[in-house]
Amino acid sequence: MAWFYEHYRDTSAVGIHTTGKLHEERSAFQAIEVLETKGHGRLLTLDGMVMLTELDEFVYHDLLTHVPLCAHADPKQVLVVGGGDGGTVREVLKHASVERVVQCEIDERVTRVCQEYIPSVAGFLDDPRVELVFEDAVAYVKRHPNTFDAILVDSTEPIGPAAALFGEPFFRDLDAALRPGGVISSQSESPFYAPEVIQGLFGAVRRVFPEVHGYYGVIPTYPGGGWVFCMASHSRSPGDLDLDRAAALSTRYFSPAVAQGAFMLPSFVRELVTAGDAQA
Repeated sequence: MAWFYEHYRDTSAVGIHTTGKLHEERSAFQAIEVLETKGHGRLLTLDGMVMLTELDEFVYHDLLTHVPLCAHADPKQVLVVGGGDGGTVREVLKHASVERVVQCEIDERVTRVCQEYIPSVAGFLDDPRVELVFEDAVAYVKRHPNTFDAILVDSTEPIGPAAALFGEPFFRDLDAALRPGGVISSQSESPFYAPEVIQGLFGAVRRVFPEVHGYYGVIPTYPGGGWVFCMASHSRSPGDLDLDRAAALSTRYFSPAVAQGAFMLPSFVRELVTAGDAQA
């Protein structure tokens, strides 16, 4: 038995007690590992960074997915950008109105490894409503204007190929890919250790969408524990969240109370998500 440590930005470290290595490989894009742990279930890492543990992955996937989908009037066509572990797709499929969900992940090996070793997360990708696309999401989005009701950006840190997913040009392409009334969400990093990422992302999004709202959740195995998300649209706001639909979902974290409370930000987080206003 050994401890896995993710050293984050040379500032902090998250330690998880592991009991064995189930899989290790290097794909064309990154190093992929699946570890068995004591108390956290299975752990997926990419290039040594924690992507998920079975203990708390539901918090992240619930927030990224159900907040925007419950704010949309009738989501039918959904795009997941990244999200190769399949957790976001799993949650999207809980919405009865959804007719099609596309998962566009650049690294097919992440998805295949998760299907084999973490079926609790990736075990829903064979649903007939799911379309798996393995390519650069930036290029994919450009080719599909006026296509999706909701786009959920389930990306890694803004390094390497994922860096483009945090910039204004990409959000302009997302805007073009939305159908009227569409909504996007994006993971936005740690307010404790990556405040500049949050400020930059929200500033970029506000130059594209008039309705931009930050929300917040607690994910113990992510650096700092607290995590910021962004919801943006031309017409949808937190006041549009359908609480009846939220109550009908079978979820472990998301609820009508969470749907409303997640937007009640701590003061220091609110300062970060609104800092881009002056730059817009």
